[in-house]
Amino acid sequence: MKSLSINPVLLKEAKVRMRGWKTPITIFIYNLVLMVVAYFILKAARGDSGAKSLFMIYAVISGIQFGLITLIAPTLTAGAISGEREKQTLDILLSTDMRYSSIILGKLSASLSQVILLIVSSIPILSLVFVFGGIGFLDIIKLGLFYLVIAITLGSAGIFFSTVFKKTTVSNVMSYVTIIFFYVVIFFISVAYISIYVMPEYVMNNQQYSGTFWLHYLNPGIAFISLMFDQLGENFRRIIPGLEVSSGGLQLWHINMIINLAVSAILIFLSSYKINPKNRRIKKKKVKKVNDSRKV
Repeated sequence: MKSLSINPVLLKEAKVRMRGWKTPITIFIYNLVLMVVAYFILKAARGDSGAKSLFMIYAVISGIQFGLITLIAPTLTAGAISGEREKQTLDILLSTDMRYSSIILGKLSASLSQVILLIVSSIPILSLVFVFGGIGFLDIIKLGLFYLVIAITLGSAGIFFSTVFKKTTVSNVMSYVTIIFFYVVIFFISVAYISIYVMPEYVMNNQQYSGTFWLHYLNPGIAFISLMFDQLGENFRRIIPGLEVSSGGLQLWHINMIINLAVSAILIFLSSYKINPKNRRIKKKKVKKVNDSRKV
């Protein structure tokens, strides 16, 4: 039987990352924060019903995890290629027999393996909700898959900027600018548009706007809220103007995951294209020809 082959970049990066204490300490601090939050929520909701305690624990811990993954994922990948440039080892890596897409996927997988470790290690804390019922194991799986897709998308963005820019600092900055745009700017644009151009017409006709504005599908934050709607019922329904969550079928967070996976595939392809030395040479030749023609 042919042995299972592992991406060499992933294998090398995993060995390097697991040698020190950084990864275990990160996992410990991450879960410690979640445990402290869960403890204080349980203590504050001691006199409330089990359903309310369930809602608070699951929603708050899930939101904290979502925020931490959003902040961590780009940082892990923003220096994947630019870091190799800074260490002057990128040319050595490109001179191997590996395909450029394999290099990018290996770097991405190695970086996101830490995010996966964080998600898996936090499952026992999230399993506290099983005490009260209402949230099943399938819901935890859905939440984990959503986290994974978000991590892949943000990680792909980080590694793309890492191939475009030579400095890791610039790659990090551009990654977080992208996050701010999709999480914050798109949200305020959609809310402002609905409030100014859509809602007045419905108010005049004594109707309630029950659609979903198309920009909402691009916002991972709104997709996370949609997932919470799906799992927790009516608790947060219609909080965001122009957001209506259906009770069945294809929902907003499903569509957002599909869009994110498509964007990730495009970014990985562009990253593979960008690190190809042949493409850089072709670009340099074109620039040289243009400069020569101008001189003539």
